[in-house]
Amino acid sequence: MWLSVDEVLRRTVAVKVMLPSVADDPDFARRFEAEATAMARINHPAVASIHDFGRDQGVLYLVMEFVDGESLAQRLSRDGRIAPDETMRLIEQAAIGLQAVHDQGLVHRDIKPANLLVRRNGTVVITDFGIARHEAASRLTVSGAILGTPTYLSPEQVRGEPAGPQSDVYSLGLVAYECLAGDKPFVGDSPYAVALQRLQEGPRTIKVTLPVPVQAAVERALAIDPRDRWPSAAAFAAAVRQVLSGPPSASIAAPAQTPPSLSFSLSPKPGSKRLPVLLAALTALLVIGGGAIAWGVLGDDEPDALLQMPGAAAAQSGGQPGKPGQQWEPELFTTCGDAYCPVEPMCWGGMTANSGVPLPPRRVDCEEPHYWETFRAVPLPAGGVTIDSDAPLIERDDLAESCSEQAMTSRSVEPAKTRRWRRDAWPIPVGADTTLHCIASAPGGESTGGYFRRS
Repeated sequence: MWLSVDEVLRRTVAVKVMLPSVADDPDFARRFEAEATAMARINHPAVASIHDFGRDQGVLYLVMEFVDGESLAQRLSRDGRIAPDETMRLIEQAAIGLQAVHDQGLVHRDIKPANLLVRRNGTVVITDFGIARHEAASRLTVSGAILGTPTYLSPEQVRGEPAGPQSDVYSLGLVAYECLAGDKPFVGDSPYAVALQRLQEGPRTIKVTLPVPVQAAVERALAIDPRDRWPSAAAFAAAVRQVLSGPPSASIAAPAQTPPSLSFSLSPKPGSKRLPVLLAALTALLVIGGGAIAWGVLGDDEPDALLQMPGAAAAQSGGQPGKPGQQWEPELFTTCGDAYCPVEPMCWGGMTANSGVPLPPRRVDCEEPHYWETFRAVPLPAGGVTIDSDAPLIERDDLAESCSEQAMTSRSVEPAKTRRWRRDAWPIPVGADTTLHCIASAPGGESTGGYFRRS
């Protein structure tokens, strides 16, 4: 994976390149192309967007959105378990994204924390469709092989049966378990032992107190028999949403009678037959790992969206968020006329958005090559701003003066050089405060050094 810049559209992207050692393998090449095709079919904010696919000088590459955040696996590695309410919010978003995948007739087949990216604003993105499969398509692997990660395979995948949408639901249930428990649901001496466990029993007991509704929602997703699970990812999302919207005593906070340790009772029903195990298939187990941190990008045909920012109304009225009536200045800014001026240079990478929702740009040392620099900032209007490619923020009447060419030139240390710079406006969080930044970019794209005065 490479962090790259689209020099034509001035946006940050991620470029996934196939290793030369497998580039000539027709099976890997088909799978790589299948990933591009699968991702391109889906247009949803919870699914990573694909921009291009091709081969150049013998190198296969995939250009995709680059999400500003971290994988859920990294979050779990750093923080351990996640609180039930936040876990449910993450799982709801992932389930909604999965439904968008399933609506296109696709099955992801490798849902796991490493393939769920969490943006800085808390939204979830599903990525890595390298082994996704259309329900009507034949397999892109040798007969009898199993694709996926042993810890997150569904029972039917372990048995060598075709994975369906409810296989993804099971895997997402395992992700929820790991978030709640801070530990993997199955452990063993080998990948094969880990995979085999789920054919005979449910995950290990979670050694923490959990709200009963949370346990019930996850427990059903982890049923060994697909017929006993939530009928779809959308149904799983709806169940989680109901947990989140219920009264605190019934949803997020554990009731007084809740025992200190809740067990997932997911073993087969009495009298049922043990499910057969295809050991021959397990010997061909193929573990597909990895996950990429990405930033978001905006497609020209994506819908507009309303961005809500905390403190916008308070900032507009001159009061500090949470402290009405008090004078407020955003962090690292000072008041200058009808706007705020930065007290230190602020330079940024490409401005990007996902499904019309603007994402915070990556801050860059001004001495390094960068695309944009802040010259002023204004409070966000009450209710947020709407991103519309046909009506850029910079063209709004209420920003005409604050972000005008004259205002930019008055802040420049080299007015003659920056007079023709491209101007734009973008909501950017700095510290705990988010304001609408008036930004400028050199005509040729990247520039080096800070061109606007400190206050």
